[in-house]
Amino acid sequence: MEIHLDLYRVFREAAKCGSISGAAERLFVSQSAVSQAIMQLENQIGGRLFDRNIRGVTLTAEGAVLFSHIDDALMLIENAQVKFAEMKALNAGSIRIGASDTICSLFLLPILKSFNDAHPEIRISVTNRTTRESIELLKHAAVDIAFVNLPVESDVSLEITPLKAIHDCFVAGEKYAALADGTMRLADLKKVPVLMLEKASNSRKHMDAFLAGKGIALQPAIELGSLALLSEFAKIGLGVAATIREEAQGMLERRELFELKFDEALPERHIGLVRPRNVNLSFAVKAFIERML
Repeated sequence: MEIHLDLYRVFREAAKCGSISGAAERLFVSQSAVSQAIMQLENQIGGRLFDRNIRGVTLTAEGAVLFSHIDDALMLIENAQVKFAEMKALNAGSIRIGASDTICSLFLLPILKSFNDAHPEIRISVTNRTTRESIELLKHAAVDIAFVNLPVESDVSLEITPLKAIHDCFVAGEKYAALADGTMRLADLKKVPVLMLEKASNSRKHMDAFLAGKGIALQPAIELGSLALLSEFAKIGLGVAATIREEAQGMLERRELFELKFDEALPERHIGLVRPRNVNLSFAVKAFIERML
């Protein structure tokens, strides 16, 4: 049995007001429209809902039971509509992001602050993972969007958008600063201790693949999980670090680190946004994406 929701709304108002005229006034319709709606509901449900008297209407025993349930149900629907409107107005909602520590520091922090300042009611959570792990979280719907180091393997289920250019480089501290005075060959890196990210990171895989294309296979003296630590290790003279120029920029400007120059340019890469294809994102996530594009 399908009964139009509007009939239940009229029924509820009549029960609350205790009169047909009061319900009509609150619903901005005529008294005859209220009476007809109640009669239609009674016919469809198969029983009387009101007793009529000179003072108005009172619920029958069955009508009182129906009212208690209908009132709760309509309140749930109305609350849901209010919640939906709040989310549409960005006064409620959530955003779940997957990203590495490096991407957070190089790219996301100012965007997160700006968005949070504009929409403090939106809950933002960030899960720190490598590029590969962030994409897996996205595929399993554990995050809404992911920010990764490109390039990544293409996947028809994902939409990938490059956002910010980043530049791989090798840096050295004072101990190896003389290497920065001239132009090196990439193969010369074999002559010094090299510090690199762990093999699981997308940046490391990209660098290994680039060097392999030049016939160079480096055996790092130290492998770390953080670009910031690589810079610090290079600064104290433990070796030459493979890092990202944008991450080391402050130490380069303070001349705590020195960038090495090569006879071949290292290829430019990008930080990218990855989102599920053909999935309707929430109002909050859409607004967050629009802020950066």
